[in-house]
Amino acid sequence: MNVLLFVVPPIAGFLIGYLTNVLAIKMLFRPLIEIRFLKIRLPFTPGILPRQRKKLAVNIGEMVERELLTADVLRKRLANIDLEHFTCIVTDFMRRDDIRMELESKGRMFLRNTMLKLNTVQRFLLSAGQYDQTLEDKMPEIIDDLVNNLENLLKQEDIRKKLLAAADNQVENILSSIDIKTLVSDRIDSLDMLRVERIILDVLSNQLKWVEFFGGVIGFFIGIFQAGLTYLLR
Repeated sequence: MNVLLFVVPPIAGFLIGYLTNVLAIKMLFRPLIEIRFLKIRLPFTPGILPRQRKKLAVNIGEMVERELLTADVLRKRLANIDLEHFTCIVTDFMRRDDIRMELESKGRMFLRNTMLKLNTVQRFLLSAGQYDQTLEDKMPEIIDDLVNNLENLLKQEDIRKKLLAAADNQVENILSSIDIKTLVSDRIDSLDMLRVERIILDVLSNQLKWVEFFGGVIGFFIGIFQAGLTYLLR
């Protein structure tokens, strides 16, 4: 009997502590929706993160805006940026297929709007000579020339420095126009909770396993204390 007295409570305490922490971690994410019984919402449904996702998204957005993407952080980044790397980023972006298609579309739209501003005689002369159609057909070549000229321009170190200086002066305006807090919070709020759960568990899997284990360890020592107390009070 004395052996069972000192064996059962620690084992039971370990199991209770371990399973309690496992359940607590699961309740961070599950259930994903509220559960009702007789039109009464059951407690702890939905899970903590699904229930507080909007507030969590806003808090993360505020933290990113306040601590991570600040004017000072961007200025330091601009001050340390590799000018050659900067040129490659810009030109690679301009050469992306989707960007080129967008530029060609905008170019054709600009051409048509310009034609509409001409008088009847001017439009007739351009149409008769098919200059308008020629320009539309040559729009890909025009965009190629634009990108090549931009690349040659950015290869000039003084131009790159002036661009970076101009960007540095406009950091606050750029950040205010982007609205980092809303952008980040909306993005997080739109994430599927199963994906959020998978991301968090992938990152914190080892740490969470230790949390579960230490819950068992604490329960184990509580069981020992309870067994000792029971033995002394017999």
